[in-house]
Amino acid sequence: MEKNNKLKILNILGGAKQGGAEKFFERLSLAIEKKKNINLKLIIRENEERFSFLKQQIKSIHQIKNFYFFNPLCHKKIDEIIKNFKPNIVLSWMNRASKILPKSKGWINIGRMGGYYKIKNYVNCDFLITNTNDLKSFVIESGWDSKKVECIPNFVTSNNQTLKTRLTSSKIILCLARFHRNKGIDILLKAMTYLDGYNLRIVGEGKEKAYYDQIVKKHGLEKKVFFYKWTNNISEFLNLADILVCPSRHEPFGNVVVDGWAHKVPVIASDTGGPGALIRHKINGLKFQNEDFFDLIEKIKFIDSQKTLVKKIVNNGYKEYKSNFSEDLIINKYINFFEKIQKKCVE
Repeated sequence: MEKNNKLKILNILGGAKQGGAEKFFERLSLAIEKKKNINLKLIIRENEERFSFLKQQIKSIHQIKNFYFFNPLCHKKIDEIIKNFKPNIVLSWMNRASKILPKSKGWINIGRMGGYYKIKNYVNCDFLITNTNDLKSFVIESGWDSKKVECIPNFVTSNNQTLKTRLTSSKIILCLARFHRNKGIDILLKAMTYLDGYNLRIVGEGKEKAYYDQIVKKHGLEKKVFFYKWTNNISEFLNLADILVCPSRHEPFGNVVVDGWAHKVPVIASDTGGPGALIRHKINGLKFQNEDFFDLIEKIKFIDSQKTLVKKIVNNGYKEYKSNFSEDLIINKYINFFEKIQKKCVE
């Protein structure tokens, strides 16, 4: 990179309509765009909702309709964009985008991993970024040079103080998740059968919705469980929640845990993956045994009866968010890493 020139970053996402990684791609892109020393360009799999949302603040976005490895036109389009833009850094998200990357020629390819994916999909990456230390260890144990793997956690959006209308006097349990088996929403639904005085709000989308409807009907939960489509303004739900539950069977990081901390909501999560590592039991949240909805019920009732404990874990969670997962902190880590490897490659 020539002196006084902006760092040029091409950020590529070929992911699904919704998901934790996809939402973090959006947050990261919007935050990078604010930096005056960065020239940012995006490539996304065609998604008019995402495009419209990002286009409000980001000038340069390309959409590719058939974004997959065996489409030669997709390869050609990405090659053309790289040739014309001449990026310093190409950041690719997960398997689909990383697998399709051309070998770096005058730029640096960085794959961003948020799950235990097949390492062969990152063969054209020069460096990798993981969002947990466990993932970093997994990558290194798979043969990667430890000097070429960086762990940078996710950040979440701060509380914007908006509120959804409260239509009940019952306590509100909130779940924010894709409707996928890994997210364990069915576990939480079964727990609701035994929880009087609570309503459950589930915010998300996905193919499992029909299955959840069956559970709701089978257990007569129609007046206790309410579904809402995903929104970019989750503050309006979090600011009314009494408890946030992350019931995932499998969860590499667990953005929603940090969302709960940022909004000062007590968090209960399964003792798996990222949430299991993030939460210190009875310090900044509560953990229940993965897939054990009776243990989840016990933890919900426990937290409801411990007002002093709730205050403690809410305060500790918020401190954790401010100290380790704020936007400014994480964005600076990304940019410092980009600048460091760029400098080394130039030398």
